Amino acid sequence: MKKSVTSSDHAAQSAENRSTPRRKKKRTPLLFRLVGRLFSVIGATLLSFFLIFVITGSICAIAATAYVVNYMESTTTISIQEMAMSYSTNIYATDANGELVTLYTVQNAIERIPVDLEDVPQHVRDAFVYGEDERFYSHEGVDYKRTLAAFANLILEFWDTDQGGSTITQQLVKNLTGDNETSAQRKIREIFRAMQLEKRYTKDEILETYMNYIGFGGAANGVEKAAQKYFGKSVGELSVAESACLAAIPQSPEVNNPFAGHYETEYNEVTGTYYKTDNWINTGREINRKRMEYILFQMYDNGALTFDEYQAALAEKLLFTDTDEYKALHPELEEEETDPEEEEKSSVTSWIVDEAIREFSAYLMEERGITEERALTLIRTGGYQIYTTVDLEMQSYVEEKYSDLSNLLKNMISVDRTIYYRDLDGDGVKTLEESMSLQSGFVAIDYAGNILCTVGGVGEKKASLGTSYASTEPQQPGSAIKPITTYGYALQNDLITWGTVALDAPPFVINGKKWPHNYGGKYSGNNVKVYTAIQHSYNTIPALLCKLYGVKNIYAYATDVVGLSLNPKLDADNAPLAVGALSYGITVEDIVNAYMVYGNGGYFSDAHIISRVESGDGGLIYAGGADYAAAIDPETSYVMNKLLQNVVNSGTGTAAKITVDGKRVPLAGKTGTTTDWFDLMFMCLNPDFVSGVWIGYPENKEIRGHSSLSSARIWKNVVNDWMQEHYSGATFPECETVITGKVCADTGKIAMSGCPVAGTGYWKSTNAPYCDGVCNVLK
Repeated sequence: MKKSVTSSDHAAQSAENRSTPRRKKKRTPLLFRLVGRLFSVIGATLLSFFLIFVITGSICAIAATAYVVNYMESTTTISIQEMAMSYSTNIYATDANGELVTLYTVQNAIERIPVDLEDVPQHVRDAFVYGEDERFYSHEGVDYKRTLAAFANLILEFWDTDQGGSTITQQLVKNLTGDNETSAQRKIREIFRAMQLEKRYTKDEILETYMNYIGFGGAANGVEKAAQKYFGKSVGELSVAESACLAAIPQSPEVNNPFAGHYETEYNEVTGTYYKTDNWINTGREINRKRMEYILFQMYDNGALTFDEYQAALAEKLLFTDTDEYKALHPELEEEETDPEEEEKSSVTSWIVDEAIREFSAYLMEERGITEERALTLIRTGGYQIYTTVDLEMQSYVEEKYSDLSNLLKNMISVDRTIYYRDLDGDGVKTLEESMSLQSGFVAIDYAGNILCTVGGVGEKKASLGTSYASTEPQQPGSAIKPITTYGYALQNDLITWGTVALDAPPFVINGKKWPHNYGGKYSGNNVKVYTAIQHSYNTIPALLCKLYGVKNIYAYATDVVGLSLNPKLDADNAPLAVGALSYGITVEDIVNAYMVYGNGGYFSDAHIISRVESGDGGLIYAGGADYAAAIDPETSYVMNKLLQNVVNSGTGTAAKITVDGKRVPLAGKTGTTTDWFDLMFMCLNPDFVSGVWIGYPENKEIRGHSSLSSARIWKNVVNDWMQEHYSGATFPECETVITGKVCADTGKIAMSGCPVAGTGYWKSTNAPYCDGVCNVLK
């Protein structure tokens, strides 16, 4: 039965509770509480840092992965065939019969005799594999264990020698590409290229190429050449010890090869200097022996040699070809005394070869982001086949003209009268040895931008890749720049016409003086027509065009449209664009290239001496002329051509006139002379090609006898005989939309009936004003 609880019971219980004291909760000591809170803060902080680390690491990992993937996609694929098929870079041209002629085999000072892997004994292969890359047959191009060990040794120095981390495949990649830059980016490139190589080729193909390509000291490359050099035998005859000796070399060829050493030096107490003696000290034998023993042990440790074979190889006496003992055993060998300097001296390259090498090296520098030195190394060793655009007959002809300065100065002045005599040694006597003679450069290109001929100096060519006054040395063009700057821009944009009238007066005042003046420091103050200003090379009118239409626009036309290489900071100004007073100048090749648009209907392509470059396996690497495209409209091209024909017919270029078989050859040209007479130029178009010539001293000096010289005549002295034999009889391309008419002598517009006539003129259809009796004057 459920017991009931009464109110008296509640009261009794309540009284009991009040009478019994409540137990207090025990508090944690203060020290424990503080320590607890400290650990809590530390824990939270560490957890925060850990989370930040994880998040940051994840972001970095994602970024690194994206970077590596992108880098891998942009890594250039390399080809073994490029080396296997051709170890020499050759430069070719086509002769008059259409036959391919080898102009030059690029000298790379490398001696190599390729050998098939099947002809290489197993113990020779083992020596290289176990000496350089013991896990070669198991990895996929990169030995990560060895790479990490090499990195650890770099930091902690476990071993007393550098432990290389590169596999045979990586070493081959480095040799094939020549990419020796010390950077993380280079190592990433190498790793990915090695992995690509392993996917494309078998291990035997990689090993064969490696053994044929690696260096063994000096000019010797490849194991067969090394066997002959050091032991006088073929690779198939090498013993185990000899194989290990050769395998010890590639790690550091110039140090580890058995012939390495130096001439002993002695101190001269009188002069206080050291000098080399005739005593040769060999240092390579001992270094090579140490690594050879390491390789033999590796072969033994990996099961390639038995213990007895290992001991026998260690005990074998090596007989090198530079020892007296070897020479005594081979009396049939005749020693050939060679002069080291003569051995290193290569034949001087031609103007054509220089230009081709420079053009291709510039392409490699831009395409691969490498230095010029690196690009030249690639050309020497890359097995490229370079095909040029030159006309061999024209090149030979112009080189003959340039063999003697008198050929250029014919019918004007003697060479003696142009010599600039100097007293360089300060003895008060000016001698011929201290003097300067005139130099010159000439370039001819066809209307597709193909270089037909380039000659960079007068007299014998004495250096490879040296100075070329045609293509490497910038010169001041003077008035020759006007048609490809001010006049070209204004005509292209319908701002002037054939007969536009302009005020012949200096449009600028600089430092209180009027600028510019015409030749002789004069100006007429009268109105002149554009065709007259070009014909007689006025300076005032181009300067006026700069003032009216802006140097920014004219500079853009000169550089972006007709391809001049100008300095954006210094040449985008009135003097450079109006009268050719450039900061550094431009090359003859550059300005000739720009003129081509006025002889072919307005098309432009960067001047190129290379038609194509192929790799050793026949793949196309580079093609010249790929940028050939319309640059200006055909009407502008045609009218400017007619304006420049005026220069030759009755202006400053009359000395260039050429007659073939009783008929005048159509010529369009422009003279250029600097105010100080340091430089003379002439640019000339004929229906077959466009060409140009510069003449002046190697240093900025006033040309002696310049009053007797004509740049147009110099050009004719170079070209005339060629034209007599080879002019095609062609004419410049017509432009049917151009309007031909008589010029009103008063207004310069198309003459109407009753207008006084001043000859025939040519107008673009987009800007052909007929005479209305109003003379609009630019001023």
